[in-house]
Amino acid sequence: MVMGKKWIIRIIQKQVYFKRMGTSKVVMKKYLIVLLFSSVLFAQTEYVPVNNNVYSFLERMDALGFISGYNSFELPKTRHEVASFIKEVDIHKAKLDAVDHSILEDLKTEFEYDLYGTLNNSMSLFGKGDYNPFSQKEKYIYTQRDSGLGTLFINLTGEADGIIKSDRINERTTSAKLGIIGGEIRGTVLNNFSFYISGSNGLLLGDKETSFLLNELKYNYKLNETAISKYFDETAGYMTADFDLIRFKIGRDRLKIGYGYIGALIDDNSPPFDYIGMDINYGILSFSYFHAKITGYPGNQPDSVTQGVNLVGEKYIGYHRLGINASKYTEFGVGEFIIYANRPLEFAYVNPFNFYKSAEHAGQDRDNSMLFFDISNRSICGLKLYSYLLLDDIDFGKLFTGWYGNQNIWNFGLTSSNLYKYIPLDIKAEYQRIEPYVFTHRLQYNNFTNLGYPLGAFTSPNSELFFTELTYRFNYRCNGSLGFIYGIHGANPVNKDGSVINVGGDIALGHRSFDNNIIHFLNGDLEYQRIVSASINYEPYKEINIILKINYLNQSLQNSVHQKEIQSFFTLEAKL
Repeated sequence: MVMGKKWIIRIIQKQVYFKRMGTSKVVMKKYLIVLLFSSVLFAQTEYVPVNNNVYSFLERMDALGFISGYNSFELPKTRHEVASFIKEVDIHKAKLDAVDHSILEDLKTEFEYDLYGTLNNSMSLFGKGDYNPFSQKEKYIYTQRDSGLGTLFINLTGEADGIIKSDRINERTTSAKLGIIGGEIRGTVLNNFSFYISGSNGLLLGDKETSFLLNELKYNYKLNETAISKYFDETAGYMTADFDLIRFKIGRDRLKIGYGYIGALIDDNSPPFDYIGMDINYGILSFSYFHAKITGYPGNQPDSVTQGVNLVGEKYIGYHRLGINASKYTEFGVGEFIIYANRPLEFAYVNPFNFYKSAEHAGQDRDNSMLFFDISNRSICGLKLYSYLLLDDIDFGKLFTGWYGNQNIWNFGLTSSNLYKYIPLDIKAEYQRIEPYVFTHRLQYNNFTNLGYPLGAFTSPNSELFFTELTYRFNYRCNGSLGFIYGIHGANPVNKDGSVINVGGDIALGHRSFDNNIIHFLNGDLEYQRIVSASINYEPYKEINIILKINYLNQSLQNSVHQKEIQSFFTLEAKL
């Protein structure tokens, strides 16, 4: 790509700035190199899926200070953005350890076209005639490139899963096997417009309840249509228009909003939804927005002629966030969620630049609005600290009184690569406190769920969670992790007659007029959860992944119910 006029202006401005500040020529040249590398990236504006391993690499590079401006609060990123970060890391490659140096070279193969506009380290089944599924090159079924006009990439995808659940209390073992086949098509047109289409179909053999350990199968309609259903499917697709300063998107793919593992406010394992979105980046400011159609609680209306009609309530969610890169090491963010249901689109919330809380008040206080503040800091090299505070509702005059309406989440976490020079080990730790009634609403259909499932990662109100994980990189294609989660939940007690004493512990049950107005954190029946997990990820050949994972689950639930399980997962993924 030819360097744009705005980049030349920025370089001149930086030269003046460095001269005024008396900065050394060496520093100035390094900064100019980064700008020049960024300017020659080939504008592939499709998004990199949130489960791509590049994000764990970028998280580490961010903690080490090798990249700047990386916002891990919102995923996914475009291929163009990821390529720019890879280029920035490449400037510092002499400082990388041996494993990360190899990972960087591997990523240069994966994002070769986005970086250099070439496909020398890739092969396609149709066109070149040198296709080998067990090659270390990037593989495609078909590629098409027309300089200045567009690109097209087609892949087939396949996955095989095996799951074993061993119930240590009842001494019962069940298993499930899944086979999934699909494909994806992506491309960019005229450098600014991109598209993505994917679809897959799967078959379940074995115990259906065991297969639900893969969260995305719990809410799959075809698999749950009848008791004997064994087939399932999934699709995603979107279109984008990217003009560097501003980007628009419409479609469906998986999003992740929020820092950390247990702190995701929108999790990539929740039911996917369709949305319109927009991102603006200008200087130290960034603004992101989406408005989505989600789904209320499903139901069925019996009908002797049509054999029943599925009833699903209308439901929508809006989101926007303003981010500020306050310094080289610190980023702030402030944003809102709004959920409303059982009526058509509300243009007050479709508007990206409205203040949702005030708009809700103007609309007669019918909806569920939430305000959040987030911050990340990496002033200490190798250590990234992050936190957010979500205010579902609050009355400052009633703070610390136990009033049920003071509903908030505190989340604190860190990622550490402080041992980077000595051992390829990453450390993660996180704490989350979810007050009673968070994510609930007095009108059930306005709670923070999609299809009745929480939108976030761990969103049971009246809970606190502790999480830690160690990840060791054996080599550039193999890593192992050991993790631990400890959770305490204040569940709603149930009387002998079946009535519920509401202490704000159920996302599906908001505060009722006759419920106690004073509720303290972790009131109710205390439930304890302990999960120890170990996993190994290995990629013997490019785009062929083997994943082994074992969870040991120990739960103490209401009414002296105990649960002890060993959950074993085997996954083989291939992209051809």
